[in-house]
Amino acid sequence: MAWAACGTPLAILGLAVVEFAAISSLLFFDHHVADAPLLLFVLPIALCAVRFEFWGGLAAGAVGLALVVGWDVIGYLSLGPIGYVARSVAFLALGGFLGALVAERRRLHERLDNYHDLSLDLLCTANLNGQFTRVNPAWERLLGHSPAELISRPFVEFVHPDDREQTEAETATLGDGTDTLNFTNRYRTSNGDYRWLEWNARAVTEEGLIYAAARDISEKKEAEQALLHHSELLESTVRQRTSELEEARLETLRRLALAAEYRDDDTHQHTERVGRTSALIAKQLGLPADTVALTQLAAPLHDIGKLAVSDSILLKPAKLTTEEFQLMQQHAQAGATLLSGSSSAILQLAEEIALTHHERWDGTGYPHGLRACPRRRSEFHRAAQLSEIA
Repeated sequence: MAWAACGTPLAILGLAVVEFAAISSLLFFDHHVADAPLLLFVLPIALCAVRFEFWGGLAAGAVGLALVVGWDVIGYLSLGPIGYVARSVAFLALGGFLGALVAERRRLHERLDNYHDLSLDLLCTANLNGQFTRVNPAWERLLGHSPAELISRPFVEFVHPDDREQTEAETATLGDGTDTLNFTNRYRTSNGDYRWLEWNARAVTEEGLIYAAARDISEKKEAEQALLHHSELLESTVRQRTSELEEARLETLRRLALAAEYRDDDTHQHTERVGRTSALIAKQLGLPADTVALTQLAAPLHDIGKLAVSDSILLKPAKLTTEEFQLMQQHAQAGATLLSGSSSAILQLAEEIALTHHERWDGTGYPHGLRACPRRRSEFHRAAQLSEIA
């Protein structure tokens, strides 16, 4: 049937005529075979129906019926009314039904071809050896290669070199019966550029074919790349601004510590020594590394409360009176108050240091007379000794 559908009309018609003549000759030379050769009419009727559809099949059935009537008239056959009805229905129904079936099948193929040709997506079939067997016009519209050129070479030759290994692996997976979904690669255009394609594909192993559909996602890929570049640029800018803000914040804290130190120590070294020594002690005590780093940044602010002490007391060259010393002691609480209420980890630790930096392990310090247990006291002294050595 498939072969007959591909033949030329004259060839099919000639073949049918030859077969009718051969059957008639058989009956003419050996009419003792009676009705058996009539079954052979099925073949030429079917051929005409396949090639010429409904009317061709109907005409071939009518020819077969006319031959039967002729043979009956000249005495080769003896058919009653039932015989005529049976053969009329058989020949005409076979030709008409088969011809109508072929016509409908052809119309379906034409509709599919229309969808195939008009599709904006790239449609194709390929064999399992990696070569296109059919492509729709969208391929040429997008890539510029003619269908003949695409079919003449393995499709991997049109794939970007960086994507070939992955494409071949995906093709092998198709051959194992796994569908391809949302696979992407780049195909070369006729001018040497590349377009991004996204694929869905399925292999029908019984036919030895791969059915695939692809769409151009180059603009989407370009947008994703632009967005990624913009995101990276934005992240870099944010990191830079964050670093600048952090540096500015630390510089502000350093200058704030210097402002307090400047009032009674113009060397500006005391705050740095306190920061380094405090960090060494914290490290020897086994505190976490981030706490050690915070301690070095926060400790220089220990005397910030001196900003609240008058110059007559802070800068007095003589020994302070009891009342003046009591006022001087208030700088610890004043510093804690000044640094309180912040969400910054550095300032929160600085608040605690400012409040307690004059407390002593034996409870004789101020402002609250805090006391430590003997074990912790010995640990602190040992850490302090090690920090001095370091």
